[in-house]
Formats: sequence, C-alpha cells, structure tokens
Amino acid sequence: MFFLRKSPYPWAFLLSFLSFLSLFSFEIKGVWVTRWELYSPEKIESIVDSLSIANVTDAYVQIYGSGYAFFNSKIAPVKYKDFDPLEIFIQKAHSKNIKVHAWINLLYMWDRREMVDDDKHILKRYPKSVLVDDKNISLLDYSLEMIKERNIEGFYVSPSSDIVKDYILFLIDEVLFNYNIDGIHLDYSRFPGREFVYDIFLRSNFIQKFLVDPFEIKSENSLKIFGEKGVNALLNEWQNFPKEELKSLIKEIYFLVKNHNPNIQLSSAVFADVDIASSNYYQNWWEWLNEGCIDYVVIMAYSPSISVLKKQIDKIQNKTTLSKVVVGVASYNQTVYNMSNNVRELYNYPVLGFCIFSDQSLFDQKGSYSYVGKTIFK
Repeated sequence: MFFLRKSPYPWAFLLSFLSFLSLFSFEIKGVWVTRWELYSPEKIESIVDSLSIANVTDAYVQIYGSGYAFFNSKIAPVKYKDFDPLEIFIQKAHSKNIKVHAWINLLYMWDRREMVDDDKHILKRYPKSVLVDDKNISLLDYSLEMIKERNIEGFYVSPSSDIVKDYILFLIDEVLFNYNIDGIHLDYSRFPGREFVYDIFLRSNFIQKFLVDPFEIKSENSLKIFGEKGVNALLNEWQNFPKEELKSLIKEIYFLVKNHNPNIQLSSAVFADVDIASSNYYQNWWEWLNEGCIDYVVIMAYSPSISVLKKQIDKIQNKTTLSKVVVGVASYNQTVYNMSNNVRELYNYPVLGFCIFSDQSLFDQKGSYSYVGKTIFK
C-alpha cells in the first residue's frame, strides 16, 4: 500500500502550486473588433455578448479607419450618422465588465480603392501631407497598380507634418473628452516601407537639424563639405531620423492622453519581429516602452508556427521587458484549436496578456467564443 508522507515543509508545496498558477495568470485577455462589424446597434450587442462568453477583459474597437470616424466626430467624416457605434459599444461592454480601447489607424488613411471623394477627408484637405518615396514621387501620384506592386496597403500621411499632428491630436482629444473609454489603441503607427520617408515635412526637419537635404547627402558637394566620415555619419543620422520623428508623435499622443486622465492606457499594435519593425518600417517600438512614451504594445504575432512565435518573443526579451507586451495571435489563418495550443505554449513567458485577431474570424468558426472562454481565457 502507498502512503503519502507528510512534508517537513508544508509551505513548499503551496508556494510551488501558486508559482505554477502564476504561469497561467495574465492581465489582458483581448480581442480586436474591426470597424466592418460595427454596422448596427444589434450587431454591436451581439459582439459584446460573444466577447463576454469568451471571458474577454479588453476589446480593441476600431473607431477610425481609412480616414472615417465610427463615432460622432467634428473633424473627420462620420461613417454612420444615425447611431454612434463607439457609444453603444462602451455602454454594452462596460455592463459586462469589458474594457474598451478606441482603436485608431494613425498614419494609414486610405486603401487601394479609387481616391476618396469627400471634402472633409484628411487626404482631400491636406494632400501635401501624403508620404513621398525616394524618387520624390508622392503616393498620391501612384496608380492603384503601383501601390499593389509595392505591397503597400494604401495612402499614408507624414508624422512630421504639423497639420497631421494637430489633426490626429484633435481627433484623439475628441474621443477622450466625449467618451468613457479605457484606452487609446494605435495601429499603423509606422511607415509603409523604407523608401517612403522623403516628404517635405520630414526632409525639412532634417535640414533644420543637420543643414543638408537627405536627397543631397551622397552628392559630390556634400562629400566636399562634410568629408567621407561626415557623409557616413549623416547617412546614419538619416537612417534613424524617421524613427525619431515617429517616436516624437507617439510621445505627444501619450502626453495628451495622460493629461486628460492618467488611468487611460495608451497602446499600439506593432510588428512582432523587431528586426523587420526597425529596418523596414522605422518602428522601434521597444524604445517607446523603454522611454515611457507608451503604456504597452500588442505585438502582431500572427504566425501559426509556435517556433516562429517563440523566436520573435525571445528577440523581444533582448530589447525590453515582456511585462509591457501583449501577444496578439491570429484566428483568421488557423483553427481556434491550433491558436489556443500556441497560446498555452507561450504561458511561461511573463507577458501582459494575449489578444486575438479578430472577432470576425472567431465568429466564422462555430463555437470558438465558448472554446476560448473555457481554455486560454478561462
């Protein structure tokens, strides 16, 4: 017969058990809700009910995309004028103890369709704010075929433009002032590619600081004036400059949010691969965390491969603390079962939480809300 021996250290087992439980305890259990789902009050109520079944704590609700507001805005064109999607979502979600983060597309203002024909739209009001490539061609002069060939989502505006900054800050201030939100969540807080950093505003800021146009750094005249070492130093400064300009805008948004209410959280969706984020999109988001420009980030770790996810998170650990990182996983490119298994594999990382993209893809897989609520978000 087998008898349990009394442990000489009765607290050891309890501490070990609590430590085990802590691996499965995380603060944020989130879902992204896209603007296409906010088409009626009834649909919004249905979404919130489903999120509650899944034990979601935080909903990231897209209320500004393609230059249109899904709330009552005075500055941006409003998508639905007969009801307010954000107000209804907040009322329904808060009744279920779900926090609401207002998800805003920061720099990406229009997609690959024919150009918008709305005089209130930011691209119509401020066309010079649109990004320019390394051939000095504005994205506005790109054909739709060119945009698709370059693998760009659409039209972006410059974070260096004072007009763009004022527009974005006013838009966010509208949300902060008029709605009882729990957070501001940024998306497309980046450039669309390495070559799209030559708009007049960004170049002017660089000229003001370094006395040379980025287009002229490699010229013979610059070589005569600055020498080879000087030119190399300028090239290095230019490589970092768009990152700093972007960080400056994030910092301004952070101060705006915290001045309104220190309890409102500022977050951003970011690329999970830190090397790609920096080299391709000038998105050094770990610096935003380390320098206190943002409360936390949600990495877009959408690969169905657990080995890829672990490599991405391991690289992040070398840059910043995981306690300010929410892991965003995808349900649109894999089964909810596989996604959930991957999340469980990541439980041993001390992250802030997990977020699923998106509510629509969960809806498309029958029984997924209940499954998520009984497994990874229980």
